[in-house]
Amino acid sequence: MFNSLKALWQKKPVDQEDNNQQAQLLSEQIAQLEQCLATQPNNNEAQKALMLEYNRALRIYAASPVYRSQVDTLFTRIDELRNIIRHNI
Repeated sequence: MFNSLKALWQKKPVDQEDNNQQAQLLSEQIAQLEQCLATQPNNNEAQKALMLEYNRALRIYAASPVYRSQVDTLFTRIDELRNIIRHNI
């Protein structure tokens, strides 16, 4: 009876290679969006997309031992982007 409930709480094995690949893809997408934002600082769509990618990257980077050291840098970038958005408003 409780086996189905136990199964819900068990952690699934995490594929580190998959996390590293996802982190690499997010890193590339973030670099492209940051480059777009550097050329057009008032581009609202790039700002929104970059904020979404930063938030996705936080979870993926934290799960990846290779990218885990970049989580603090990501928080700094999020703060900088928030300041840019506030300035534009």
